[in-house]
Amino acid sequence: MTGTTSTETGLAMSEDEVFADFTRRVDLTGAVVAELGGAFPPELLAAHGVARWYSIDPHRQARRDADGLREVLAVRAEELPLADESVDAVFTCNALQFIDVGPAFAEAFRVLRPGGLVHAHFGPIWSGVDGHQLEYVSYRGRPLTFWEDTLLPPWAHLLYGKEELRALLRSGVDHELADLLVWHVHDSPTINRAFYEDYLAAAAACGLEVVEAATADQLDYPITTPDYDPALLREPDLAALAAAVSARRGAPTRLGVRDVLLVLRKPGSRPRSGDS
Repeated sequence: MTGTTSTETGLAMSEDEVFADFTRRVDLTGAVVAELGGAFPPELLAAHGVARWYSIDPHRQARRDADGLREVLAVRAEELPLADESVDAVFTCNALQFIDVGPAFAEAFRVLRPGGLVHAHFGPIWSGVDGHQLEYVSYRGRPLTFWEDTLLPPWAHLLYGKEELRALLRSGVDHELADLLVWHVHDSPTINRAFYEDYLAAAAACGLEVVEAATADQLDYPITTPDYDPALLREPDLAALAAAVSARRGAPTRLGVRDVLLVLRKPGSRPRSGDS
């Protein structure tokens, strides 16, 4: 695994900024792109001269735009219905934390042409203070989000076992909501529970080279929890928690990372125009 790594860049990029960074790195004129999770507007793609854009998202309805430029494929990123070496780039924004990253990167490697890039911006991830990823879950008909519904204390996903967390949450919110939150943190299939190092390892395992790995630790919203029983609350010691997680995983594990930009490359040279 080669390339450059930068940290603590204060990323917090909007989708528009992520896409702009992608276009600075990849010439989209005549390009075929696979987007994992999401569906960028076809007019934006057309303005950049994209030849074909596949939006891979099992939560969307499969469709093909009238002009054939963008096709939404309602499938998982771990099982791409695309031919080997058929795309120029793989793009993903705010989705990788919900994907089984090992198989997804392996599929990206398979469908990329030699020299093609994976451009991935994602977070927060399991390494983050709010790594429980409170999204894609509803309570009494209202969608919950981690940045508005700050119901879980910092590091709750790593500090508390399932029943410990249940007892804590039931001391401050109704039991139905507490049980839903416990299920989401510990059992929901929505999130991948991968640490930052797992993404790098998954890239290396399938042969993708790191061009850039930029991270940020900053939390850009306040965590204000309900009044839980103080006797059940734990004061997080990040150094001790990181040591415990590292020991459990058998490898150094950095905690705090919650915003990541990964640019990966499939080895090889991209054929010149006109080459066979």
